[in-house]
Parts: sequence; C-alpha cells; structure tokens
Amino acid sequence: MYRNVLGIALAVCVSSPAIVAADGHQTGIITSQHGYVLTELASGLEHPWGLDWLPDGRIVVTERPGRIRIVDETGRISEPLSGVPEIVSDFRDGLLDIAVSPEFTNDRTVFFAYSQKADELRWLEIAAARLTEDGLEDLRVIHTAEVRVEQDQGFGSRLRFDAQGNLVATVGDHAQGPTAQDTTNTLGSIIRIARDGSAVPGNPKVGAAAAIYAYGFKNPQGLTIDPATGAIWATDHGGIGGGELNRIESGGNYGWPVRTFGIGDAPRAEKPGDFVEPVFTWGAAPTVALSGLELYTGDEFPNWTGDLFTGSLVQEALIRIMLDDDGAVMGTEYVIDGTIGRVREVRQGPDGRLYVLNDDFEGGIFRLDPAR
Repeated sequence: MYRNVLGIALAVCVSSPAIVAADGHQTGIITSQHGYVLTELASGLEHPWGLDWLPDGRIVVTERPGRIRIVDETGRISEPLSGVPEIVSDFRDGLLDIAVSPEFTNDRTVFFAYSQKADELRWLEIAAARLTEDGLEDLRVIHTAEVRVEQDQGFGSRLRFDAQGNLVATVGDHAQGPTAQDTTNTLGSIIRIARDGSAVPGNPKVGAAAAIYAYGFKNPQGLTIDPATGAIWATDHGGIGGGELNRIESGGNYGWPVRTFGIGDAPRAEKPGDFVEPVFTWGAAPTVALSGLELYTGDEFPNWTGDLFTGSLVQEALIRIMLDDDGAVMGTEYVIDGTIGRVREVRQGPDGRLYVLNDDFEGGIFRLDPAR
C-alpha cells in the first residue's frame, strides 16, 4: 500500500510557519495545527551531526570534526570525551551519527559512525565503545565499508535500533554510484547487524554482503523505525533534486543510480517495477537535501502524532510530512523555515518533544516546546 505514491512537495506544501515572538533563546512560532516555542537548549557545537539520550536524561551528541560531548538537561556541554578514534573531517566527512545501546544500563555501550581516512582514501566505519566517567573505553570496530574512495562525501550513516535490539544503519554510496547496485559490498545500502557487527540471520539474501537489508541508495541520512509496527522509513538524497522518502522493504532495491528523480541524474529505468518506488519524492525541484528523520509518536503535539519530520539542509527547514492511516503522504509543511539554518537531525526526546540539530560552525540543539 506504500508503493507508487509519488508526489512533488512544492505542489502539496502548506504555508510556512509564522514567527510571533522572540525572547533571548526562545522564539514563538505558529504552524497550521500547533503553536510551539523553539528553545535553544545548547549552543557552541561545531557542526553537530547526531544525538541520542542516556537513561538519566542527558544527551550524547557528535560534532563532525571528531568530538563526542554530553549535554545535561540545563544545556551545559561537557568537554570532549576521551577515547574517540582520530577522525579527519575535510568537508562532508568526519564523525557522524551516534546511538545509545538499548541495554545501556547493563553494557554502558554507545555506537557511532564515522569516515576513516588513510593515504587520501576514505571509508565508513561503525564502532562501539563503553562509556565511563573518564570517556570511551574498549573501542571496537563492528562494521567497515568494503570499498575505499577518494571522495569526502556520501557516507549516509544514520543509526537506529529495532525492537529486537539489532542495529539498523544507512551506508551511502561513498559518491560511487554503481556500487549501490553491487551487493557484494554494503555501499549504498541499509544494513541490519547485531551489536557485535554480525549479520542478522533473518536478513534477506540479496548478495554476498550478508549485512544488507535493502539497497540501491545514494546518501540516506534519515532513518526512523515505527515502535508500534517495526516499519523502517528512510530518506535519500538525489543528485540535483530527487530527494526521496522510502518505506523500507526487506531485500528491496531502491533504484540508485538507475532509477532516479533529480536533474542531471542517470536516466530513469524503463522498467520501474524492478525497483521499490518512493512513497514520496520532491522530484527535480525543489532541492531539499534531506537529513534526519523521525516518526512522531508523542502526545505533546497531538495533531502531529503519526507524522514524519525531516530536516532540509538546502531549504534550512524542518519539514513535517503528513501521513494518512495507510502511510500515504497527504502533504508537507515547513515547521521551521530558515530560523536556525541547516537542519541536520530531528529526534523525539523521552519527554515527547522534538529536538533538532543545526549544522553550523556554531551549531546547537533546539527543542520544540508546546505553546501553553
């Protein structure tokens, strides 16, 4: 029911939000269905990329140049944690997403993705380490991309845990388009691995790379899992335009670079049935450069419950994607529009509020609070 529901965001987009008040680190904003207060929780983070919550309510956050910090509930930012591997960030590479183990109370483990570099070649790695009072210890690499490239982009790298405690991760094509159709490696795919890095036995057997759950992606930087149904959703970049929202099917081929929707991309395949179609695409325009994705399940914003939220780097927006009961897209709405710059990530916190990261040299963590 989720296939062949293509649309152009520009044609169904609702009006932009209205800014109604500004006071220090808070801005009042009205959207079509909810007013909210945008609160700057923490500032001074250099290109923050990913965040997650520790059981005690503190936030662990990554900075792309290679630092992991902890932010408490007052917004106080810790010094960089020790034990992080040496990471080189030139432009779009570096330290990327982070996820707290679902068994953190017992294993105190965090998982994070980053681009590794040696002799001018780069590749994606996913590592796990134990978080102590002194930093990270017992670091181990649990997944390594099989292809090394000269490009400093296209690593994907969103991390989420499913209900079974398996790690679901997006792996970009490392700017090597044809690798996304080559299932002897994990580039351009969504993988599902156990916490020790081994492939989950229930993965589809689509090729020699046993970790692959689905493939045919360019640079998927948004990933979320429905806690009620287990459905996996992901966003993907196009070339120029061509942004996609996809519902992930086990073993599905999502087309890149053969079937695409952006300007200057490879011609669309003549047999679209060979690929899983996006639930929604922004088409050739506008270019949105999607990053981050969250299915809102909280009750702080009841009219948003069941909708998806994604960040736009180019549009500098947080976009609400309205879904009907069958998972089809009814329209989109810009919830944040140019207020904080490039939106890199969006997450629902344990408090039922939405948190966003803005990708800036002096970026930060922002929280959407209901207007009372």
